[in-house]
Amino acid sequence: MEQSPQMHQDSMGGGMESEDEIDLSELLGTLLDAKWLIALVSALFFAGGIFYALVSTPIYQADAVLQVEEKSGGLSGLGDLTEIFPADTEASTEIEIIKSRNIIGKAVDKLDLTLHASPHYFPRVGAAMARYHRGAALAEPVDGLEEYAWGGERIQLGRLSVPDHLKGESLLLVAERDDNYQLFTEEEVLLLSGKVGEAAEGSGVEIFVPELVSRPGTEFIISRSSRIGTIRGLQSGLKISERGRKTGILEIRLDGADKEQVTRVVDTIANLYLRQNVERISEEAERSLAFLEEQLPIIKKEMELAEAKLNNYRSSRSSVDLTLETQSMLDQMVELERRLAEIDLRRSEMSKKYTERHPLMVALGDQAGGLNERLGEISGRAQTLPETQQEILRLSRDVEVATTIYTQLLNRAQELKVVKAGTVGNVRIIDRAVVSDNPVKPKKRMIALLSLVLGFFLGIGIAFVRRAMHKGVEDPDLLEKQMGIPVYATVPLSPKQLLLEKDIRAKKIKNAILSEHDKKDQAIEGLRSLRTNLHFALLEAKNRIVMITGPAPGVGKSFVSTNFAHIAAHAGMRVLLVDADMRKGHINKEYGMARSPGLSELIVGDATREQAVRSTGFEGVDLLATGTIPPNPSELLMHENFGSYMEQFSSEYDLVLVDTPPLLAVTDSAVVGRLAGTTFILLRAGVHPMKEIQTVTKRLQQNGIEPRGFILNALEPRRRYGYGKYGYGKYGHYGYEYK
Repeated sequence: MEQSPQMHQDSMGGGMESEDEIDLSELLGTLLDAKWLIALVSALFFAGGIFYALVSTPIYQADAVLQVEEKSGGLSGLGDLTEIFPADTEASTEIEIIKSRNIIGKAVDKLDLTLHASPHYFPRVGAAMARYHRGAALAEPVDGLEEYAWGGERIQLGRLSVPDHLKGESLLLVAERDDNYQLFTEEEVLLLSGKVGEAAEGSGVEIFVPELVSRPGTEFIISRSSRIGTIRGLQSGLKISERGRKTGILEIRLDGADKEQVTRVVDTIANLYLRQNVERISEEAERSLAFLEEQLPIIKKEMELAEAKLNNYRSSRSSVDLTLETQSMLDQMVELERRLAEIDLRRSEMSKKYTERHPLMVALGDQAGGLNERLGEISGRAQTLPETQQEILRLSRDVEVATTIYTQLLNRAQELKVVKAGTVGNVRIIDRAVVSDNPVKPKKRMIALLSLVLGFFLGIGIAFVRRAMHKGVEDPDLLEKQMGIPVYATVPLSPKQLLLEKDIRAKKIKNAILSEHDKKDQAIEGLRSLRTNLHFALLEAKNRIVMITGPAPGVGKSFVSTNFAHIAAHAGMRVLLVDADMRKGHINKEYGMARSPGLSELIVGDATREQAVRSTGFEGVDLLATGTIPPNPSELLMHENFGSYMEQFSSEYDLVLVDTPPLLAVTDSAVVGRLAGTTFILLRAGVHPMKEIQTVTKRLQQNGIEPRGFILNALEPRRRYGYGKYGYGKYGHYGYEYK
């Protein structure tokens, strides 16, 4: 008996692997068997990726670089506070300022970004074709589709005013002859007619088109979107980031299909932010100057009053001088008073922007408390001085403090006047907006590569899914294990047989019997193994009648029966080939014979044995054809004459080979099988699920027929089992009708 190829081999020495283990050779075999499927899916996805990359609108990126410098500190003497609380604005805050509706809205208004106008392109590919158009002349329309733009068309829209119900709606502008045009709604309602270079008005719409280049009949799509919607769209598309950490270098980026427009937008936003920054600093200087101008008269009056008191006291006391100790205390107290005055001034200025709980306000309060404490200590020591020295110390302190503060306020006011007159700001543009030469999207190479990889893995997935859904038995080893019945032969699919069938239809040859045309074909070798195995099986059989049946039509019973009969004849056996398929039998056509007289006539007595059994013209092979197709094949086979003739044939021939209809379609095989000494079930590899094979085996056993073994037909060369995937259709029903 021919050894069937093994699907799984035990790595420990010939046993079967566990069904739960993964067989890498089987997985590899599945991939190799599906290589053309994987290649096809990969090629389709690769082509689709290239197509997408070619037709997608190229997106360009414009960018500009800004620097946000640290702001200068406030009044002198507060450097320690500015170290704790930096005056410079965090980058995240500046980014939000740039993206604010204030700046973005001004850019939208300045560039009129709510106004849209573009040619109407053919869906999906029209815009790409227009991009690839070269030359000054307009591209010719494709197949008379003149309403679409195909390349070279352009429109410039100077003004468009629409009523509220048309805002956001697309309007259709159709070019006419002599620079005329018509404007329609989406529902093709005419709004107005106009001429290029002239303002037009109608139906509440005002429009001005300074330039229009196109063929007559070409359509353009124009619209006026809502301002807030345009602002939000620009905010979401604008990308702003800080280069590095705490560098103050901001990069503004914007993607878009129009290279010129994205450049203008980025440049405009950068300039608006710079202007806003200058105006903000100028405004702060103006507010501080106004505050100082309010305080200067008050401080000056206090200074003059202090000087008058000091002079009066000196006159009344005949010009009293300060001792060295008193002068030292005076200097310390003046310095502390000066610093306290600065803190009070700073608190008054900052109270307009911050609450008392603000960290900076709290820090200023803590500093003032410390200074007051030190001032109190010095004042306590001054109490030990003589009364005259105490009074002259107090009056001198008031004069010195008022004079110092007044002088500082005057200097600060002058500084603020200079700042207000020539404000520069703490933002500068390092790089003006420029656009990339090459589009940033789509990345054609990346898309093509990803499409190829995706197609490759999808093809692999399809191969494994198809394999998982394919329930047909292909492995002889598995068949023997599940059914407990041996596989007597495996018959590979013969490409030569397919060519013979093509030639017989073209009437180039007289017969398509493979064993007579190519005795070395793999399929014939498989049938020779059946002949060898059958020799020993016939020794144990009750007669020499061998029945070949199958579960469904199209499994190749006629091919196996005919060629096996010739192989047996080549070995010197006298073979009678009986076509018992009296519904659709066609073995007679292989020999160019008429259907009758045959089996049906022999059973009913309309023909003699000598008339029904005819020589095929090949040595050792006789044929008993079906005869005339009867209306009741099953009942005819149950006739006693059929059994009587079969006994005679068994005694006269070395082998009586009976080809029968499929068992699951009709019951004819069960009738013939009771007379046969040996029964084979013919299966087409990869077609029949295990349940179907179990059903046909059970059907035979229920009729008292014990199948001798299986014949596995039409195996293709394959890497998984040595034989492979068998590209034949599924037989989902058992319909079997008369010809």
